Amino acid sequence: MSERVNDTAVIYAENPQQCDFCGEIGELRPYGPNGECICFKCAMKDEETTRKMCDEVLFGESEVDNE
Repeated sequence: MSERVNDTAVIYAENPQQCDFCGEIGELRPYGPNGECICFKCAMKDEETTRKMCDEVLFGESEVDNE
């Protein structure tokens, strides 16, 4: 699990689970585009989205469209 506790980002070790994208069993994080739990391999297929979701989950940051 990854979460924000007060002002601290916390990442816990996880038991292996099934990736919401590829179905492989592994340690997952909730960094899919809609908060899906995904494995590292799937996370690296779209690094930009994974980074944005990680920032949102761990730091409460969301990217703002300034158009």
